[in-house]
Amino acid sequence: MKIGLLGWDYSGIDPDGPALMEFGRERGHEMTFFTLEEITYRSGTNGVEIGLGGEPAASFDAVINRSKLYGDDWQDRVERLSMLSNVPGLRLFDPADAWVTGYSKFQMAQRLAAAGIPVPPIRSAVTLADVEAAYQEWGPLVLKPSFGYRGNDVERIADLTADKAIVEDLLSRFPTLVCQPYYSTAGGEYRITVAGTATPLNTLKLPAAGSWRCKTMEGSSFERLDAPDELVELSLRATRAMGLTLAGLDILPHDSGYLVLEVNPVPGFLDLMGKEQHRQVLGGVFDWAEARIAETAE
Repeated sequence: MKIGLLGWDYSGIDPDGPALMEFGRERGHEMTFFTLEEITYRSGTNGVEIGLGGEPAASFDAVINRSKLYGDDWQDRVERLSMLSNVPGLRLFDPADAWVTGYSKFQMAQRLAAAGIPVPPIRSAVTLADVEAAYQEWGPLVLKPSFGYRGNDVERIADLTADKAIVEDLLSRFPTLVCQPYYSTAGGEYRITVAGTATPLNTLKLPAAGSWRCKTMEGSSFERLDAPDELVELSLRATRAMGLTLAGLDILPHDSGYLVLEVNPVPGFLDLMGKEQHRQVLGGVFDWAEARIAETAE
């Protein structure tokens, strides 16, 4: 098969893009790497034709998407991904709708809740009064922009009076904030990686001393998790509800079971537990893509 890899960029910040390329070649596929910037459009005999790194998009059997939608030029990037998603006969893993929904905290909560996935309560805020109303309802809050990544600009508001400046700063920089009740992370947070129908990389993340964040890049520790069946099943359901092939889910243990906090469409650190587990993740992606392409061909 001829498969494209729509990568983050050429900086090497995402080593799993090249890893997917190499794994695809091992599977016997013709692999091509390109970025969103290398998608082109021109009029042709069949309307507007899309190019991928100088090759016609229609010449590919499939494209695996690990693109970057963030940035000041996000409108252009979403447009490019949407144009690619509309190429007849091309299987995109995954298309613009799934990608944008996975990046938007509001759309993610809407889609997961509609599918019966347990998620935290949510409110939008555009003014200090909106945040005050959420605080009155729930007490301590988590505030964050709807579109964000790597936990940037995610703040805990433990005392609204003491933290008023933090709230005002976020409101000044983002048009709409996501408000959610704060749940203790003292017992850790699960990270379940879904690759197609496989869940080969699962960990329990524990916050660093004095911190509430379960972020590896901020000193949190992690340990391998033998995920129970109900957690695996919930993760697969959430990933399918989001329309994603490869996803990293942040899930919080809760009195009522679990709360799905995030379903991340570009999970990183896929080699966290070593080469063999890394290959299981890559294999899960290609197993899923190859099966979907075969279904289309039938």
